[in-house]
Amino acid sequence: MGRHAVAAGLFVALGCTAARAGGFVQDQAHYEQAVRNKTSAPYFVLVSVVDDTAKTTWTGCTLPEFVEAALDIEQGLANDDADMARDARTMLDAKDHTFHFSNPKALAEIRMDAYAPSDLERARGYLHAHGTAFLLSSDWTKIDAANALNRTALACAIIEKGFAARMADGNGETFAEP
Repeated sequence: MGRHAVAAGLFVALGCTAARAGGFVQDQAHYEQAVRNKTSAPYFVLVSVVDDTAKTTWTGCTLPEFVEAALDIEQGLANDDADMARDARTMLDAKDHTFHFSNPKALAEIRMDAYAPSDLERARGYLHAHGTAFLLSSDWTKIDAANALNRTALACAIIEKGFAARMADGNGETFAEP
């Protein structure tokens, strides 16, 4: 998948320290790990996306490459690997994990519709009932069971527990790392 660039001046901070889902803030180390990772097993990020046209904000989880693609669409830039380092730097410079867009195609690229609030509530409930230790193990039977939930919502619930959430290479399942 191509990487995407945009001028750093596009971003306007909302005055918060990082993106929040239900009051949760993704720690900077896991956010940076996700942005820097360029493998076929990507990490998820928790970001805030501001629709400057509708004057609305969505905070949730997505993949860094979706944010990078949206940045390019917003700026009308090419969708290629040449801009990879600049894209990562732009995301890393956004210490509040907040991104502003007005182009509907850019907003669609974020995939804010990947899960509903009820999916996130189910994922939170599952982790509350079953704990998180299995997420850090190699007990794929339990991890598979958790992945019956919406996988992006599961990633967000994992991030809320303070772990890194990652998509497995090959099967696309969501799992956790410390």
